[in-house]
Parts: sequence; structure tokens; C-alpha cells
Amino acid sequence: LTQGYQPTAEEGAAFGPCMAPSGPGSGEPNLTSEAGSDASTPGADQSPNPFATAEPELRDCVIQAVGQETFEQLTQGYQPTAEEGAAFGPCMAPSGPGSAGGDRPPIPDSGSCVPEEPGDYGRPNHDFLFGIKVFQLRPVQSVSNAEDIKALGMNAVSLAFQIPFDDEGHIHYPSLMFGTNHPDLESSLCDIGNLVHQMKAAGLSVYISGEPVYYALAEGTTPPPLEPSIVPNYIADLYEVMEGFAATAETYKVDWLAPISEPDKYFGPGPADEFMQEVRPLMEEFGGKLVWQVQGSDQRLDLRGYDVAGLAVLGCDSDGIGGMFDTYIPKVVAWAEADGVPEVAHVEFGCIGRAQDVSTAKANLDRWYGATSAFATGLIVLDEPASAPNSQQVVGTWLEDWVVGIAEELGFK
Repeated sequence: LTQGYQPTAEEGAAFGPCMAPSGPGSGEPNLTSEAGSDASTPGADQSPNPFATAEPELRDCVIQAVGQETFEQLTQGYQPTAEEGAAFGPCMAPSGPGSAGGDRPPIPDSGSCVPEEPGDYGRPNHDFLFGIKVFQLRPVQSVSNAEDIKALGMNAVSLAFQIPFDDEGHIHYPSLMFGTNHPDLESSLCDIGNLVHQMKAAGLSVYISGEPVYYALAEGTTPPPLEPSIVPNYIADLYEVMEGFAATAETYKVDWLAPISEPDKYFGPGPADEFMQEVRPLMEEFGGKLVWQVQGSDQRLDLRGYDVAGLAVLGCDSDGIGGMFDTYIPKVVAWAEADGVPEVAHVEFGCIGRAQDVSTAKANLDRWYGATSAFATGLIVLDEPASAPNSQQVVGTWLEDWVVGIAEELGFK
């Protein structure tokens, strides 16, 4: 390392915690001192702060691992904790010749994933799933493990299975997205399966949804949409993915499964209807509940054959009384009743962007939750990643107080 050797991902992860202090007087490392020099000696050679001079690829990787705020602190000489060091340690290692970003990968390679043996956790029969959407539970979320989630009075977690597409709409591996670097579909399924296993083993129920994402999404950029012209290619490629997705969900006893989250948003209403009906036979071996998560199309959607009509209410303080969501909620409830869907649930609820008027946001959330509280079977609150612009997170904000209040109202806390 003193001679410029590039460590492996395993070596990077191993020495990452060494970047953190172990306490006063412990001889903590100095991130800006040259190897072999004494940083306390006047005139000792000083090398640049590696974070302040980081190339874009390393910068993106560290932000994915520990978040924008911590990265900015690192550039100013902040000494990371052991956990933070372990999280960004693999960013210091190459992923091999020809990898994206040259000799430093945006994200550590996940191709060596080994599937966990499923436990005997089954599917507990909860009358109501109260949880938090954390995508793939990376360090940029405001909760970092199952115990953090249960401390909020919750019994469930919502995860995202990211399904990469390229410029032509075809499913594309290898992929670099939101903290993952997968060489193939098998690796991606293994990674999400192990995360589900971790959550189930900790006693949480799991809702998981498929999420179309551009295969090479740079940190800090807005995910590009699936243009209508490439949607047919993506849908055609999806069926093979869906078989593996459903099998993994059954292996680890996922409780609720949405083949695609808000397919009307990604595909348009007509193609979404067709896909959601055609994919159901591929889900026959899945023993949990199937969810049709609706974005809010003006066109009537076909929810037949699904177990849960999923509401996605993400207005916070951007919508008011008599606004879009006050219309959307009863509309989807009516569709569910007409199509024989037995359950309705808020499967993604809260804010996109930090609330500017907290009192309005609280009043809206109370009203939207109250509109279904007599019959809904779930409430999943969105926890935006810290790396998202102006993100509204749960823990440490007004939203945590609101969530805990609901947990107490439900008798969960």
C-alpha cells in the first residue's frame, strides 16, 4: 500500500475501519499524513486528503456507501467511525481491468454473492403491515438494520429489487446502480434474497417490488425514464427475470410482492395492464400476496387477480384538501372493490423532498391515512436516501414523531 498497491475489495473492507479513531490517545491514524512519516513532526511531508482529491468514481462510491454529508466531512479531514470505514473500504479497491471508471470502481463488485440458507420464519399472519421503505437498506438510509426499524414500532420493511435497462430498453448486466455492482441476474437475485433473509430472520415481514432503473446510473443524477418507444423491449425481457424474482421471493418467504412498482408510471396504463395480467401465471408458485401498486393513472386499470391494491401517496405538503390524492385514494379503492381485490394498503406513503411546511404535511398525512384506516391492511412510509436531493428521511425528523404516533395508535409501541 505504501508503494501504491491497489488493494482487493476484501482488503479494502478489512482496513476500512482502520480509518477510524479508537479513542483519545490511541494513536489514531491521520488521513493526510504520508505513509511512514510522523504527522506530528514539524516539516513532515503531507499528502493530499484522499477524499478532497478523489476522482469522480471514488467520490461516487464513497457517497453511495456513507452519504453526501459524511463524504463532505471526510474531504475536510473528518475521522470516520469504524462502521463508516468498513462501509467505504471496498471503494479503495479496483474491480479489474476495463471496469467502469478505470482502476477505481464506483461500487464494489457483488459477483461473489453466496445465497443464504432460508430459515423457518414463514409468513406470520399480521392483520396490518406497518413498515418503512428502505430500497436495499444501504448506509444512506436513516435506518441501518432491522432493530432500528423495530424501534419505530414497525413490523415490516419494504425493499426494492432493481431491474436494469439500457438505452434500447433491454435488461442489461453488468449494472451499476444505487450501491450495487452486479455482473448478472443471478448475482442480483442472490443479493436481494440475502437481504430479505436478514430481515425475515430478524422478525420483520417483507414487501418487495421490482424497480426499473437505468443500468449505469451515476450518483446524483435523476434516473432516466423508460421512454415509450423502448418499453416493449423491456417488457419482453422481463418475463425471464420475473420467474427468478418470484422463485427468490418464495424461497425466503416474502410476504407481499409487486412484480413492478407502479407499472402504470413506467410502462403507461395500457402496457401496464397487459403486463400485470400476463405475469401472474409466472407467480403461481409464490405463496405470499401479490400487489398491484398504482401510481395514479386517469385511465381505469385492471387489478383483477391481485391480493392487494397498493396506494402510492407521496404528496407530503405539495398537495392539499381536495387535491390529487384526495381524489386518487377513493378511485383506487373503488377499482379494487369492482375487481374483487380483497385488500387495500398504503404501500408507499409520505414525502418526495423535504417538507417546507411541516404542519401542512402532518395534516395531509393524517387525512390520507385516515381515509383508509378503517379497512387498509398496511402502511409503508418512505425513507428517502440521504443522497437524494433535499431528501425527507424518517429517523431524526418530524416524520419519526408522526410514525411513532401511528405505532402507538396501532398498539405496536
